[in-house]
Amino acid sequence: MQNLQPGLSNGPISDAERAYAIDVLQTTQTALHEAVTGLTDAQLNFKPAEDRWSIAENVEHVALVEAGIFGGIQKGMSYPANPDKRAELTLDDVYVVKAVRSRTVSLPAPDPFVPTGQFGSLEGSLAAFDARRAEAIQYTQTVTDDLRTHYFRHIAFGWIDCFQAILLLASHGERHRKQIEEVKTSMGFPGV
Repeated sequence: MQNLQPGLSNGPISDAERAYAIDVLQTTQTALHEAVTGLTDAQLNFKPAEDRWSIAENVEHVALVEAGIFGGIQKGMSYPANPDKRAELTLDDVYVVKAVRSRTVSLPAPDPFVPTGQFGSLEGSLAAFDARRAEAIQYTQTVTDDLRTHYFRHIAFGWIDCFQAILLLASHGERHRKQIEEVKTSMGFPGV
């Protein structure tokens, strides 16, 4: 993945920004799959502590949030463009990516995004994730409206533009891939 240059952007996304977003969406999708490939049921369901999620729960959460964020992007894009609102944005693209990927701060998941086993298996969670991610990639490849003048409200960040929300989508999966790797190194994690 490339590094983004900091700074608030104005105007429609550039070809380079679009290519970056597609790259991180695809790369983080592949990385999540690689993180869970070959794990046993015992490994997938191991919880490092009672209040921590298993690998399977992390993947389900990613699938749930994927649907929520992408739905929020679509909702934001359904409203009229509002270039004047850009003046209210305070976060640049780099901050959004780094803050979401960082494991130093954690927030409790809102109830709709808490894993409950609704997809039935790791395969079901991955299928739900992949379906929504494919939609997000296709959307990012083809959207012609200005993502920078439509907005998404994030629980911690407040208002960000819809391009930043696409970066949020990709970064969230990476955040939980890191959490999956932490689970794998936890004391008591089942061997192969």
